[in-house]
Amino acid sequence: MRVLFTTWAPGAHLVPMVPLARALLGAGHQVRVAVPSGCAAAVARAGLVPVRICALPPAVVRAPEAARRPRGIWPADWPVRPAALTPEQHGVLRALGDRQVRIAEAMAQGLVAFARCWQPELVVHDASAYAGTVAAGALGVPAVGQLWGSAAVLRVDRQRLEGPPLPGYARLMRRYGADPEREPDLWLDPCPPSLALPSRARRLPVRFVPYDGPSPWETPSPYEARRALTRPVRPAAASNGRRGPGGPGAPGPVRVCAAWDDAGGPPDAVRAALRAAEARGVEVVRVGSAAERRPPAGPLHRVLPGCRALLHQGAGAAVLAAAMAGVPQLVVAPRLEQQLNGARLARAGAGTYLPAAALDGTRRGAGAAGARLALDLFALLEQPSYAAAAHALRREALGMPGPDEAAGAVTRLVGPAI
Repeated sequence: MRVLFTTWAPGAHLVPMVPLARALLGAGHQVRVAVPSGCAAAVARAGLVPVRICALPPAVVRAPEAARRPRGIWPADWPVRPAALTPEQHGVLRALGDRQVRIAEAMAQGLVAFARCWQPELVVHDASAYAGTVAAGALGVPAVGQLWGSAAVLRVDRQRLEGPPLPGYARLMRRYGADPEREPDLWLDPCPPSLALPSRARRLPVRFVPYDGPSPWETPSPYEARRALTRPVRPAAASNGRRGPGGPGAPGPVRVCAAWDDAGGPPDAVRAALRAAEARGVEVVRVGSAAERRPPAGPLHRVLPGCRALLHQGAGAAVLAAAMAGVPQLVVAPRLEQQLNGARLARAGAGTYLPAAALDGTRRGAGAAGARLALDLFALLEQPSYAAAAHALRREALGMPGPDEAAGAVTRLVGPAI
């Protein structure tokens, strides 16, 4: 069977699809990954065959300003309570949907042309690659949507979350002879059930499986990765005589991971919180902060098992990596999806959460916000309930079906002859 995968971005969009693609290859199926030219190298490094279908201009990809740092307070379960959102908040969601429609428009011609030539029997696309549904509809084959670990709404191409498709998306579907109301036949969801929101969509839980290829964070040399995991860790009782988190007799080294994938590194308040932790004898391992003076420690899923907490922005891949490691999480989230992930973690008791907009950018404000973050971080280290909830989340995540079961499920969509 031929299976066509597609996404519009590497990193957190590509990574969740790699285990399924490899499982299908192992079962004897043919796999191609159709992507914009900027993603082709990442696909090849993952051991898959890329097909370049277009180039995505930066102006098309750039997220709307209102979505990068949303204003106001959003309900913790906003995807399932659209009536609770203000007109301004619905406008933010529409802007996000319009952006994904623009990306789909840029991809659709090349994707559909290749699909008609190669004739796949199944299309698998990442949740935000709407062009995948367009191609499946144009060919009349099943479509599978791959989620990346967020509890967020499956798609924002519909007005008010539950209304008709956005006009641009409906026009795009009709242009290629597809039904605008069509949705993926199945969603693959790596989000542990206790973090997920209810949905009427047909979902298959699939265990998150990290791999050592390109990740959402820069991966250093093997030497740097080994160095981060094996260098001596200062004990909880620091050299200045003060006890580290956990108090006297706290078992094991106290190591915290800080993962930040913004080019500029974490904001000042986060840096201040990490300095406060180091002053109390905590070892801080940094992952993906290109602006930091020290080199990053590299693949997150390999660093986390030696850590007692993770401080990050709330991206789905990081949430899942920490869930698989049983590590409590402190989320400082700028974007809507990340804020939702943080809120769900806090609800499950496996972490705490703060919107990035709550951090004051001034020097004085950064110090106060950093002190607040430091208190939250120390709470994760000192209060046993967070570790207990994180371990419960790990057991839940490990109990989900793996990629081989997902491969069997998606092939059955095509028919009993496969």
